[in-house]
Amino acid sequence: MCWPSTPAIYGGQGAYYESVQASIGRLAAAIAEHEPVTVLADASVHPLAARLCGPRVELLDAATDDMWARDSGPVFVRSATGAKAAVDFNFNAWGGKQRHASDSLVARAIAASAGCDRVETHLVGEGGGLEYDGDGTLILTESCWVNDNRNPGLSRSEIEVELKRLLGVETVIWTPGVRGLDITDGHIDGSVRIVRPGVLMMAFNPEDTTENADAQAEAKTILSRTRDARGRAFEIVEIEDAMETRSRGADFFSAYTNYYVGNGALYTPEFGDARADRLARAAFERLYPDRRIVALNLDRIYENGGGVHCVTQQEPA
Repeated sequence: MCWPSTPAIYGGQGAYYESVQASIGRLAAAIAEHEPVTVLADASVHPLAARLCGPRVELLDAATDDMWARDSGPVFVRSATGAKAAVDFNFNAWGGKQRHASDSLVARAIAASAGCDRVETHLVGEGGGLEYDGDGTLILTESCWVNDNRNPGLSRSEIEVELKRLLGVETVIWTPGVRGLDITDGHIDGSVRIVRPGVLMMAFNPEDTTENADAQAEAKTILSRTRDARGRAFEIVEIEDAMETRSRGADFFSAYTNYYVGNGALYTPEFGDARADRLARAAFERLYPDRRIVALNLDRIYENGGGVHCVTQQEPA
């Protein structure tokens, strides 16, 4: 995880910025009850981070700009012999939309801390733009990968060839996504998640009339007609977004699909919509019967366009 270290992104130094940091600390502490957690933060803020994250969380001295570890961090892979490596996707703040001088070096810092090779590529992208089933199938959106703000001049087929080389995937399924509607240009982890091979969770918002709803409907059509790398048809489970949320922020991201699967537990938001929170929890309990469901109030993270998955990046043991 990464410490949010730029007050200007959150309206300056003050109560709101402090509440964002407190949310990261609360999530880190919750995950640390079940597995090791490392938070990257400049040494100057370690006393604050240690107080908010608790004694179980390790702090790594590395400067950060913001909290989106899924995107600034590397994507871990294993070789055929089991050796761990970290793919550095050259984070450029989602096409230059935000300050990223420190975050552009986060992948390098994490690879060094993990003591593994850093795999280089000419591609620019983010971990939140990749959804992998562990069995040969990768799902992603064209809107964030086939985009001149990241990979100018590269075609979908050229990007696909490099992703197969980097990640060892066999089948790549492209969905449309939407450019420019959010800072990520339509990351897949905000709309489609792989529960296990052959089973997908998709966000559903009956009140959405934007082009995002059209893109999601098109993605569902594509996925319902496509088979994965092992020839399986997809079972699609739709989870309705929260409608009556506590937060009324213009950029509030109210989808339950942005969750994190950890060791023995699954971490999901609760938005204060009693009906939607209850239905989402029941769905997670059904889909992940082997994990404790930990629902947290993380409104400050979701108000800023991301979620639990966006601020975490798992590392294999």
